[in-house]
Amino acid sequence: MKKILILACLFFCGNAFAEPYNAFNYVLNGIGLDPSSGLSQKQKKDIAQKALDIFTKDVGQAIAGGSSGIGGSFGIGELNLRLSLKMSYQETAKDNLIVRMSGETAIYYPILQAELGFIDRYDAIIRLSYFNDSALFGGGLRYEILRSEDEMHIPTIYVQSVYNYLVYNESNLGKFNLWNLKTGTTAYFGLVPYIQPYVFITYDITALHAVSSYYSGMSSNAYGFGYGFGGNLKLDMINISASVSMYDNQPNISFGVFVGI
Repeated sequence: MKKILILACLFFCGNAFAEPYNAFNYVLNGIGLDPSSGLSQKQKKDIAQKALDIFTKDVGQAIAGGSSGIGGSFGIGELNLRLSLKMSYQETAKDNLIVRMSGETAIYYPILQAELGFIDRYDAIIRLSYFNDSALFGGGLRYEILRSEDEMHIPTIYVQSVYNYLVYNESNLGKFNLWNLKTGTTAYFGLVPYIQPYVFITYDITALHAVSSYYSGMSSNAYGFGYGFGGNLKLDMINISASVSMYDNQPNISFGVFVGI
C-alpha cells in the first residue's frame, strides 16, 4: 500500500515537464527523499530500480528505431553512399514513471543515418541526432549473407549489428548515459516492382548509468528479442522506408527517406 501511495504522489503531485527525460531527477529524488512514505531505504531503492529498468527499455528502443532493415539501392557512381533521415516513434510503457511524469507518452527521435558500401556485401552505418535535449551517435556493420537471384521465392538475407550511445545532460533536470546494441537478421523479397517488403528479428542489449539524482551511480540493464516488418519503396535515387517492430510488447514505428550519392 505504501508503494502505491508513493507512486501515486509522483503522478499527481508534480508538474508536467516539456521533454520526455526532464522528470529524471524529479522522479528519482521523489522516491529516495520522500520522508512521509514510511518505506525503508531498500524498498525505495527497489522502486527506483524498477523505474529505471522500465525507462531503460523504452529509451533503448527509441534510439535504435529504424536501424533494422535494409538500406535501399546503392548510390550512383563508385562512392556507394546512402544518406537517410529517419523518424523513430517509441510508445512507452504505461508504468514508465519518468517519461509519463514528463508529460509524454512516447519518445520521438529524428536520426540522420549514413550507409557506405565499402566492400562487396558490406555496409558501414553511422547514426547521429540531437533531440530531446540529448546527443545520440552510433555506428554499425551490415553484411549480406545471401544474395538471391530469385527474390520472388527466395529472400535476400542480411545480418547487422548497430551500437547507439545517448548522453542526456541537463544540470537541474537529470543526467544519464545509455547505450543500446541491436543485432539482428533481415530477410527481404522483391515481390512487386519498386517495392521491397522485409521481416527481421533482433536481440537487444541496453544499459543505463544514472549520473544525477539521489540515486546517482545506479545502473540498469535490459535484454531481449524483438521482431518486426517493413518495406522499401524504391524510386531511383530516392527510397522511402517504413517499419514496425515489437520489443517487450511495446511498438516502435520508424519512417525514413534515403538518397543515394
